[in-house]
Amino acid sequence: MIGLATSGGTALNLAKEIYAKALEKKEALCEPYATVIDIDETRLPTAEEVSSWSSEQFVAALTHDQSNPEYNPHLRQLLHVGFKIAAQLGETYLQALKENQEPIANCVTFNLLERHIKALF
Repeated sequence: MIGLATSGGTALNLAKEIYAKALEKKEALCEPYATVIDIDETRLPTAEEVSSWSSEQFVAALTHDQSNPEYNPHLRQLLHVGFKIAAQLGETYLQALKENQEPIANCVTFNLLERHIKALF
């Protein structure tokens, strides 16, 4: 999702669409994970608010960086449990992944290497 948001354009719009649909289906998406997530509904931005965000705003809200005042762990958790929404988009989602492979790969590599593996050593 961060890679899509980073890409901007139609990829960013897809990320916003996934958030909006996850927000609509929040109860059903969260139910199986109720014991391991902690989403404060009052801290979730509306779909309308998110639809006006720039790429930078979306990325800042989603990226797990507690030093960033724009980081929103509630939005992040909702999108984590909202993976089903992306899956339901099928070919639309898969095509977006293909079209934005480089920025997505860069985000995944940074996250795994810099934030997880290097932290162990």
